[in-house]
Amino acid sequence: MNILIIDDERTVLRTVYSQLSEMGLTAKRIDSAESAEEARRLMEQYGYDIFLCDIVMPKEDGISFAKWVLERQPDAKIIFLTAYADIHYMREAISMHSFDYVLQPVEPEDLRNVVERAVAQIKIEQKNRELMNTGAFFQDYEENILEIGALEYLTGGKDVGNTYLRRLVVRHGRSKPGESLYMPVMVQILKSEKKLEEIEKPILRVIYQNILDEVFQSLHVRSIIMLEENRKDFALLLYWNKELSHDRETLVEKLEEFRILAFRVLQTSVAVYCGDFAIPADFASIMSPLLQARDNNVRQESRVFRCWKYMNDAASRSYELQLGTWKKLLDQDYFVNFRESIMTYINGDSHRGNMNASSMMNLHQSVTQIILLYLVDHQISSDRIFDENLNYLTYMNAWQRVDLFENALKHITDRLQEIVGKRNSRDIIQEVIEYIQHHLDRDLAVSEIAEYAGMNSEYLTKLFKKNTGYTLKEYITNEKMESAKMLLATTDLSVTLIAGYVGYGNYSNFTRSFKQLVGCTPAEYRKKS
Repeated sequence: MNILIIDDERTVLRTVYSQLSEMGLTAKRIDSAESAEEARRLMEQYGYDIFLCDIVMPKEDGISFAKWVLERQPDAKIIFLTAYADIHYMREAISMHSFDYVLQPVEPEDLRNVVERAVAQIKIEQKNRELMNTGAFFQDYEENILEIGALEYLTGGKDVGNTYLRRLVVRHGRSKPGESLYMPVMVQILKSEKKLEEIEKPILRVIYQNILDEVFQSLHVRSIIMLEENRKDFALLLYWNKELSHDRETLVEKLEEFRILAFRVLQTSVAVYCGDFAIPADFASIMSPLLQARDNNVRQESRVFRCWKYMNDAASRSYELQLGTWKKLLDQDYFVNFRESIMTYINGDSHRGNMNASSMMNLHQSVTQIILLYLVDHQISSDRIFDENLNYLTYMNAWQRVDLFENALKHITDRLQEIVGKRNSRDIIQEVIEYIQHHLDRDLAVSEIAEYAGMNSEYLTKLFKKNTGYTLKEYITNEKMESAKMLLATTDLSVTLIAGYVGYGNYSNFTRSFKQLVGCTPAEYRKKS
């Protein structure tokens, strides 16, 4: 595995090279180049897997060079290192599927993390390619039979399945019975860009296994995968020697890495449900809360769920039922109702004795996630909410006392009320309409208009339709045709020129759109006028 650093500043080259050299990576070569031209010359001599590339460089910028690399080497991992926190650069980097984007000066630990993730993904992809190329389907019928029987036992509780489960554990075990500790895990497939059902089941199992092996290698934790017949959701048994004394949170962090790598490698979004530590005799009872948590994930959240809390914390189970209501109240801008509903729940549960520090912290995390999603969806910067009256660190510690949390929640909802109140929807719609009318001579995209309005595209489209009765695309087309009709009726300009004036570069497309909307061709309309 080879790494190439490209930057026009020698100081940066030396610093990054020094940091990489001290990491103890398995890279055969770590080279540097001061320009895209020099990088191409090096690529003719050596092959590189990872590129750490500056964006702003003389003669040829990093974006252009990265596109050139990916056209010839689609599996290359491009990590942009730049001192410019420019949204246009970020958007361009994301659109070309670069691996990551890091701002300079980068801390050694941050650089290590991003490079090690790139190395891990390369290893997994190499293993998967080897599997595909050799056609090693590993048609292990015994393994498949044991999986089906074990899953039937875990998800349905049939006694006969216990035999299959015990045999599966023995088959995979590398230590004597009683020496291992286990953690049952359920993985739910939420959304996938790939058709997982078309991948051979043994191959899909090995792909998952490669990811898990890469993630858990440092902890010496092994895994048993049990795929369901629909090739979607599957169960895991993580196991390790008892002497290693792993804690739950360490395993949760590794499962979060698995979730991220599953998305990168398979373009598949998953939710992961973790059970408590167990011995084989307890597997079925441990799996029940995992299946319940999966069924309760109605919002299709892609994250790691700590389901052992469902077993021991009655409050954490009860507030999960409230999250959907709270999210709906916030989405509809009912800020006071949102705050009062949460506090009514907290105060009621406190009187019943169910609200303790642990449950309060869990509720705080869930409410925070709802609020942050709202800010992202409505294009509201967090620094407009967290200020000198309530900084983010203070808010994150507010779970420790109910009165602190209530005050923090009041500050947030008051700020949202103020911000959204200023964003009068009628004013926004009028601004959008004026923007469209001033840019009819261009091919307007909904994303461009949404960026101008400072709003999410989907949200703006819904708001525009609600206030005007038209979608943005319909309104743009109508305005263009009205302008074209005026020019046809009052000028002698050619139809081709008029098409250009209303943002159509193609005469045929303009004529087709005009006829669909007006009912006749532009020439016929001019004649009638």
